[in-house]
Amino acid sequence: MRVSTQDSIWLRGWKRIWTFWWRWRDLRWLVVGGLWLVALLLGYVGFAKYTTAMGDKRSPWDLLYLALQLFTLESGAILALKPLELEVARLLAPAVVVYTIIQALVTIFYRQLQFLDLCLMRDHVIICGLGRKGFLLAKRFLAREDQVVVLDRDPDNVFFEQCKELGIIVLAGDATNPELLSKAGVHKAKYLIAVCNDDSVNAEIAVQARELMRTRKGKVLPCFVHIIDAQLRDLLRGRELEIANALSFRLEFFNIFDMGARALLSEFSPFDRIAQAPERLPHLLIVGLGRMGQSLAVYAARSWHPRYSAIGKRLLITVVDKDAKRKVEMLCLRYPQLSRVCKLNTQEMDIRWPEFQQAGFLFDAQGQCDVTAAYVCLDDDQLALTAGLALFQRLREQEIPIVVRLTHDTGLAGLLRGGVSADGASARLHAFGLLDRICRPDLLLGGINEILARATHEDYVLHQQQAGQTPATNPSMVPWDELPEHLKESNRRQADHIGVKLQTVGCGIAPLTDWSTVEVWEAESFTFSPAEVERMAEMEHERFVEERLRAGWRPGPDDPS
Repeated sequence: MRVSTQDSIWLRGWKRIWTFWWRWRDLRWLVVGGLWLVALLLGYVGFAKYTTAMGDKRSPWDLLYLALQLFTLESGAILALKPLELEVARLLAPAVVVYTIIQALVTIFYRQLQFLDLCLMRDHVIICGLGRKGFLLAKRFLAREDQVVVLDRDPDNVFFEQCKELGIIVLAGDATNPELLSKAGVHKAKYLIAVCNDDSVNAEIAVQARELMRTRKGKVLPCFVHIIDAQLRDLLRGRELEIANALSFRLEFFNIFDMGARALLSEFSPFDRIAQAPERLPHLLIVGLGRMGQSLAVYAARSWHPRYSAIGKRLLITVVDKDAKRKVEMLCLRYPQLSRVCKLNTQEMDIRWPEFQQAGFLFDAQGQCDVTAAYVCLDDDQLALTAGLALFQRLREQEIPIVVRLTHDTGLAGLLRGGVSADGASARLHAFGLLDRICRPDLLLGGINEILARATHEDYVLHQQQAGQTPATNPSMVPWDELPEHLKESNRRQADHIGVKLQTVGCGIAPLTDWSTVEVWEAESFTFSPAEVERMAEMEHERFVEERLRAGWRPGPDDPS
């Protein structure tokens, strides 16, 4: 649910005030302390002039005492002519006192005020884990004018103050604690996102949230869980549609490295030149076989698999890593067809070694280089930039794109965008800021359920067109982006229920980790029996009727036609 225009204006105004207050907060006590001294000094000078004019000579201590009494409203009641300094001090001193008292009360009752905000909050986004991913997501949801609440167990987290300055409510505590989730308003939230650095913590957050949602009526809570471990991720993805409670809870698993690999290969595809030079097969260089490097190798192989099936030639991938052989072996065990689709060469070396700087592995005995694209996927940004620049120096004369995976598109990435040399060579050196490209609400929210919901709607539109319906006769026959939110949610609920239907007919969902011709053929050629189709159709009808009844619909009279 998006906020109205009026609410949007109010929220923007409130956030500006809140942001100003938090920025002012860092300096306010210095400024207030200065105003106390200014009021005291003006009071002293003012009383000195006043007593002299009245012929009542006072000692410095008497004058200081009178000036101090201005802060308690006990010495400023003077009817005779007053010096300008005393006039200003009579007004400034009480104002400073009142402001100091208010700030003290705000500090004392901050948690109570925060709790009041949480009580009034609806349709907000809860983010568990305030690392770099969590902070970036929080900022971007805030930019969409969503209200955001962040949970993190570390009260000394460097991002706490930055969130507060942006007007984001931050709760310190264990996000797996049901009481903290309830305090954050999980039963009223629009989205729950778990991006802690521990897979078990993220999974436990989902479990606790699902239990809390069993009593929720009406709207579904989508829960997005970041899972780093590849094998666990593959296992859970096959059960996404089975785990969730279709009535109140929707579960999506995601991984920034998988999403990043897809985005990187889409933006910097190693296969674009095949049409121009079909005789030159792609040769990928991957420096660093960590999580990002592994995901990149797997998705490159998947993209190459249809071409392999057509021409029978393997994709050549050279891996440079300190532990390249062992990592490649482990990757091939997880994906048995990887070594069948790809020819994997390993070069075990550290990028700080002279062997890497010389980059002899790029050239054959005749000094020719057949690498067509290079991807640097090291976890350390400085080392990644060093490796990218070393490759760039060695491949300066080659028409080979070099992509360096960095954490953000700012900072070191700016060095790669500092300009293009006269021959255009540096245009072949690219930065790919992983978190900036991937930690975006639109990518996160477009998970499996959203994909299935869109496909369901597109299938519905196609069948309605075949039946002769038009948008004029059926308002639901519009593109997904133009579909009303309640109809989008209806399609999402239908996608939620797919796992339940499959379990009923003894089937399930499993990710394709092999992508062999046999496995793909079996997946594509699988069909349900007529009895299974009929049973699942009955279940879908019953689910749809129940959904309509919960929405307030009631059975009407039969159509006589």
